[in-house]
This record gives sequence, structure tokens and C-alpha cells, in this order.
Amino acid sequence: MSEVFSAIQGEAALVGERQVFVRLTGCNIRCTYCDQPEALERVAGPCRIERTAGRRDWSVVASPLALDRVVEAVAVLWDQVPHHSISLTGGEPLLQGSRVERLVERFASHGWPVMLETNGTLLPPLRRIGPDLAYVSMDLKLPSVDGELVAPTTQAGFLAASLASGATTWVKVVIGPDTDPDEFDAGIAMVAAAAAGHDAPVEVFLQPLTPFGGAAAAPTPDQVLELHERALRIHRRVRVVPQTHKAIGQL
Repeated sequence: MSEVFSAIQGEAALVGERQVFVRLTGCNIRCTYCDQPEALERVAGPCRIERTAGRRDWSVVASPLALDRVVEAVAVLWDQVPHHSISLTGGEPLLQGSRVERLVERFASHGWPVMLETNGTLLPPLRRIGPDLAYVSMDLKLPSVDGELVAPTTQAGFLAASLASGATTWVKVVIGPDTDPDEFDAGIAMVAAAAAGHDAPVEVFLQPLTPFGGAAAAPTPDQVLELHERALRIHRRVRVVPQTHKAIGQL
């Protein structure tokens, strides 16, 4: 566990909603633009727990934490301010499959809606926890942007399983100055094909890259417009939403 805190969601479908963020450590890929490098390695270490919702008055405790301690930390914040849901984020939360399964069960037993933020590559743990999830925010990984070689077939299977679980599911695509158009089109077409087999709509959120780490440049306004137009010709439910939490100084 890396941190538990209350903040305003800055990305995709729930942008602007108040959530309790539960950030786990460890990730199975290494995107060039990752803005949480401290959460990449699944190692024991300090965990920050906010005491007062939104005040950043941290207690620092040793991780890993007992599940009861995580639930208690969430409950303290949840009871102070009306929250929309819990954001289970990372790193990649599903890398800790069995632990996340127990944690999501505990959250669901309290009636707390859970949003999973995921890179969409680890299917077996998703199948186990899907029925307890309210929302899934899946990244669509493009090698020309991320610098990783995530298999499109893996992501297609993950998206299909998420939709089958009943969780409200959307897809986030980080776009950069070097986004490959053919790669981009194929990814959007994959989402459109998956959505066609389900009654629930699947929205795509194009997120212009925020320069960080190994990613030094954002796409130009013209590039964003062009990619948005390309996506809309393939799948009609596409919006451009930058990382708004960065603009308002949220974690």
C-alpha cells in the first residue's frame, strides 16, 4: 500500500467527483509518462494515510497493512465528507490479485462503490472481483505513446470480461505527439467492436499526455483535434479530457 486519501477525481468519466483513493504498489509495465513512479515496485515501505479528508495531514505507517487497517482508513475519510466512490489505483492494483479480491469484498460489504483503475492486462483477478466492482477505468495502451508492447488481444479480452461483469466500464487512451495513427485507429476499433456486443455504452476518453518523467512533450492542439476526429469516425462516444487534477493542484 502506498497511500489512502480523499481527493477530486481528475480523469475520465468520474472527473470532478470526490473519491477516497486507495493506492497500491507494484505494476507489471513501465509507461514512459507514469506519474506515480514511487508506486511501481511492489515492496514493503512507508504508507501515507490521510487523517482529515482533503487536508493532507498524513500519518505514516509501515506497509504492508492489514486489511482491517485499510478499511478503517477508508471509513474515517468516507464518514467525514460525502464521497462518490473509492478509487482503487496504483501501480496496477490487480497485480496483488488475492489481496485485492479480499479488499474489494470488504469495501462492497460496506456499500462503498469501487472504481478499479487498471492497465487492462491481468484478466484472471478481474474475473474474480468483477461482480463487486461498480466501475472499471481501463487504459488502452498504445506502444507509440507508452513505450510498452501490450498485446491488443489481451486488452480486448480484458474489456470483454469487464463488460460481462456488469461494471460500468470506460476506456482511457493517453495520446502524445508521436501517437501512431494506425495503432490508434486499431485500438478504437477494438473498443467499438467490444461495445457492439453489449447494451451498455462504452465511452472512450482521450487524455493528452502531461509531460512527466521520460515523456517530455504534450501533443499539439491540432494533433488532439485530428485524433479526436479519427476516433469519432470509428466510435461515436469519444471525449477529450485532460488530467484536470493537475490543473487544480490535486494529488
